[in-house]
Amino acid sequence: MVLFNIKIYFATHHLNKTTKTKNSDILLFWYCSRESNGEIEHYFLYPDEGFPDNHLEELDCPFKSTWNGYSDIVGSCDGVFCLVDYGFGYNDMAALWNPSIRKSVSIPRPNVTFTSHGSFVHSLGFGFDSISNDYKLVRVVYLQDCSFDFDEVPPMVEVYTMRRGCWRMITNDLKYVIREQSACAFLNGACHWIGYNSLERDEPRHATVAFNLGDEVFVQMTVPDCLVWDDFIDVSFTVFDGMLSLVPCKKWLWEETSCSVWVMKEYGVGESWTKLFNIEHVEGIQRLVAFRENNEVLLAGEHGELISYDPNTNNWDCKLFGDVDSFYLDTFVESLVLLSEADRVLVENTSGN
Repeated sequence: MVLFNIKIYFATHHLNKTTKTKNSDILLFWYCSRESNGEIEHYFLYPDEGFPDNHLEELDCPFKSTWNGYSDIVGSCDGVFCLVDYGFGYNDMAALWNPSIRKSVSIPRPNVTFTSHGSFVHSLGFGFDSISNDYKLVRVVYLQDCSFDFDEVPPMVEVYTMRRGCWRMITNDLKYVIREQSACAFLNGACHWIGYNSLERDEPRHATVAFNLGDEVFVQMTVPDCLVWDDFIDVSFTVFDGMLSLVPCKKWLWEETSCSVWVMKEYGVGESWTKLFNIEHVEGIQRLVAFRENNEVLLAGEHGELISYDPNTNNWDCKLFGDVDSFYLDTFVESLVLLSEADRVLVENTSGN
């Protein structure tokens, strides 16, 4: 136990030092390419100025999809990536992976599964709880029972904590529905999704749904006025320059897609939503992939294009092709997180033999 605590302290000290001096020179890019023998997952490290032409290294991720498809990245925090294998939506296999130390920890199956509860839809969020000094994965599950509407019955919510290594159910009174497998943004200790309701009532059709990882409660915040009652093909949350950012995309009758980029300048204050710019006259845009330090915006096209857009010149070009749902780009952070947890799991598995 003493050795375990020392490793936790050392990993935390190393991360704090790295965070204070970190830069965005190295990027981690994940995507799934379409090849003759099927779809192949790639995890590349790139120098910031070399993306996407000259990668430094291709990483070997130990977490593999168990079906003829690919895994997905829920999110990353402090150099740790949360990976999940949806496998037709009901596989529920997940893991935490730190590519810096080539370590991963398998996450046990959750409590709510197809076997235990039947058909469902769900969304995930991942982040760090500074109160308990722990990494958490939250799972919001809506059972597909025709006897009730998603808007009328709260979802089933369970939280996985890395240190305990198990799932536990929590009560909630969430009124909005989080879209299935929707993108989640982690900021200020909370996971953020877009929520909607389909019932005819006075509440806005869309809202920001935030789950605070510390006290484990849901909070609803407003969205920009353009989103209150309108429908979009995709609404992505991300973090832009340290602020919560929202990018709604809408397709018009003539197949062109328009997107707008909004930021919440004062966290938690709905009136502070400010539109930065529009992305107009681009055909077939499906979703936002990432913002880059050089102001470049990366978008996923409906035919598998990774599109680069320059808001200053309104120019765009195609960087590469892959599966439209697989593009993921983030800063690569070196850390020792998972070092003690991976060793602990190894010891437990060995002692159980």
